[in-house]
This record gives sequence, C-alpha cells and structure tokens, in this order.
Amino acid sequence: MTIHTDRLTTALDRYAPGSSDDLEAILSTDESIPRTAVRRVLDSDRRCEVLRCLLAEDGPLEVRTLVARIADVEHDATAVTPLLDLRQRVHVSLCQTHLPLLEKYRILSYDQTAGHVTPGATLSAFEAVLE
Repeated sequence: MTIHTDRLTTALDRYAPGSSDDLEAILSTDESIPRTAVRRVLDSDRRCEVLRCLLAEDGPLEVRTLVARIADVEHDATAVTPLLDLRQRVHVSLCQTHLPLLEKYRILSYDQTAGHVTPGATLSAFEAVLE
C-alpha cells in the first residue's frame, strides 16, 4: 500500500473544534448523527471520497463505478501495485467496511444484491464539509 503524505489530513482535520459551522450543522440536523460517528466517517479518505462521488452523482451509483472512481483517485502511476489489484482492494474494503458503516448512519443505502449505492437521509449534511 502506498502512503501519500499529501493525503494524511482528513476532512475533519481541516476544522478546528468549535470553529466549524459546517461540522456543527451536521451534528444539529433533524437526522442527528453522534459526534463520534461524524468523526469516524470523516476520518477515512475512502469514506470521504464515497460521499463526494454520491454528492456529485445526485442519485444511485453502481458499486463497480464507485470502486473504479476511488481506485483512479488513489492510483499512483509510479506505484508497484497494478491498478487491477488496487481496484480489488478498494472493492473489498468498500463492501466489507466502508459502505456498511455509512449505511449504519443512514448516510447512504447499500444494496449488496443489486450492487447499488443510493444517497441516504443524512448525506446532504456532509456536503459543505467535503467541499
């Protein structure tokens, strides 16, 4: 796995405690999300990229399309890992870890059988933080 030093800060790191109106907006929505859940969601670059892709798409997205987009963002042409291997790793981590977590907090809906991800009730609350 390649570690990109320019990606070590997460979306949450860009907001100092108490100074982020956008972060507070997420916490004060009608579909309230616990502060620890917001931190957990924003602590992963892959989860943030999933949210960005869903916000950009504004509708259902196939998991394979999501995997391809995230692998393309993470791919380093100078890396030893082939793109196909990276896509397989992204697919496994999304399906086993990231998508179920995001679904748990109603940020998205993940249909494993159909292979689709759709925006959830609380997704729009993350839009301002991810810009």
